[in-house]
Amino acid sequence: MDEDDTFTCRIQYINDADPFATTSSSYLEPMRPVTFKFRLHECISDQLQDVIRTLRAPHKAGDSSLQVYRGLEGGGGELHTYLDNDMTLSDQQEELDILKADT
Repeated sequence: MDEDDTFTCRIQYINDADPFATTSSSYLEPMRPVTFKFRLHECISDQLQDVIRTLRAPHKAGDSSLQVYRGLEGGGGELHTYLDNDMTLSDQQEELDILKADT
């Protein structure tokens, strides 16, 4: 697979064990992001199982989606839009540009 056909970035999942509890705080897992190589021309849905396996996340592919997160200088970060699971990453150019801009 050609390097032009992949995009490597760091990934984490949001641990929101009880998303309806007002005292619950969501946090990113694992604490240290892991590296994942996305295939740019393959649907996100076809890659979700690999993402979940890499993260060792408790999620199921059919119940999962990916959201763009951009780290900010000085710590923290901001959540952006969700990726469309039925599209490829290369078809979602605006989101891909956000990911590429994040060092």
